[in-house]
Amino acid sequence: MVRSVQPRRVDSGAPAALAWRVTSERRAIVSISASTRPVLPEPIAQGPWNAVRPGQRGWLVVVLTLLLILSFLDRNILKLLVDPLRRDLGITDLQVSLLVGLSFSILYSLSCIPFGHAADRHSRRSLIGGAVFLWSCMSMCCGLAGNYWQLFAARAGLGIGEAALQPNAVSLIRDSFPPDGRARAFSIFGIGPLVGSAFAMLIGGALFAAAEAGAFDAVPLLGGLRPWQIALVIPGMAGIVLALLAFTLREPPRPPRGGASGPTFRDLFAHMGRRRRFYLLLFAGPTLWSLANSGWSAWMAAGIGRTWGLSPGEIGATAGLIGLVCTPIGLISLGFLIDRLTRRGNRDAIFHVTFAVQALHMLPAMAIFLAPSVEAMWIAYAAAALIASTVQILGSAVLTEITPSHLVGKAAALYNMVQNFLGLAIGPTIFALTATGFSGERAIVAAMMLCYALFIALASGVIALLMHERRRLRDTEGHVDG
Repeated sequence: MVRSVQPRRVDSGAPAALAWRVTSERRAIVSISASTRPVLPEPIAQGPWNAVRPGQRGWLVVVLTLLLILSFLDRNILKLLVDPLRRDLGITDLQVSLLVGLSFSILYSLSCIPFGHAADRHSRRSLIGGAVFLWSCMSMCCGLAGNYWQLFAARAGLGIGEAALQPNAVSLIRDSFPPDGRARAFSIFGIGPLVGSAFAMLIGGALFAAAEAGAFDAVPLLGGLRPWQIALVIPGMAGIVLALLAFTLREPPRPPRGGASGPTFRDLFAHMGRRRRFYLLLFAGPTLWSLANSGWSAWMAAGIGRTWGLSPGEIGATAGLIGLVCTPIGLISLGFLIDRLTRRGNRDAIFHVTFAVQALHMLPAMAIFLAPSVEAMWIAYAAAALIASTVQILGSAVLTEITPSHLVGKAAALYNMVQNFLGLAIGPTIFALTATGFSGERAIVAAMMLCYALFIALASGVIALLMHERRRLRDTEGHVDG
């Protein structure tokens, strides 16, 4: 009968050498002398997630996802209002691109680092609650801005507040869920950006249409504002109340670590330096995807409006409803599929699903602007929303897989900083600059189709290299998940 062997210290005079390593499934493989058969000990299932009850895990994902939806609603609602804002402020498409991307992303990216540092040392739920309150106040300031530079400054303040959410949320999910349940948790959390963007369309369009019809004329504070300003102020008011939800979360215990001073960025860079090729590819692939997605989404409403002659209210109502229905169904289903394939032994399931989704998504995305009618355009839009990208799931899951728990907050902050500064900040502007090479009102549409296809192809190539590097790390040093 073969029994499990636990690793122990072996005296130098022992006749056999003991070797063991921890694989990506957290199973120890013990080999002893040739006269003894290899054995597989029981799975290592210890971790901070054992202190969190299943109901608390579910509530944590629900609240974090809701707050992420609010975050993306507040930052993206401006995209629906591009043309009315451009007319009222007398600005160009290039200036609009700087409002949508650069103004928000500069301080957002820089603030990720201190918030990531704080996530590894302080109460993550308190940091999230304070951040939601801050960015909600800044969202109201965006709506109260009276000129271009006031709006630019308020967008920068919005970026500071929103920078705290993702590093703290990723750290909480990492410590609350065992490794084989994280893809599902991250897939639910991952609907936040897409559903938040859908709500930005739906709620923004409804508020804009209501304001144009005079629904807020008699309301104090709102009565003297333009329709696009009202669409920015009201979600900020709601966010101040929703900030309280963060304090209902269970803060999981942190795994013990050596040293009294806590982890530093030097520790993170030392860890990353030993795996520099892996982290370079992990940062580069999703960043290229972010560049493509940020430019595409920034100009989507304007592109539809200029192609089909639809108003922000009409675009928001239909696009928002489609996003709310199709995006969660697609993304959550893909998360369950990834976990199921992984449990069946496909260690690269998250990569294989991502490649398939990226290829399939390109067809309806291009059809949005090539459709023969408005009805066909909305069908293509719905298909594109249903085949939601899993790049963000991949990035979060793989990052937490290889990064030790006490460094996850900092790693997630650095990851978000690079992705947002090099992706979100410059994506809309690259699309706007490319549009200058075309003529006519639909120049931005031609730029969207060209840039999106190019950057998605580049991102897919880098992610393929990442998959092979992950395999190499798994084979040479085993999996680090502690």
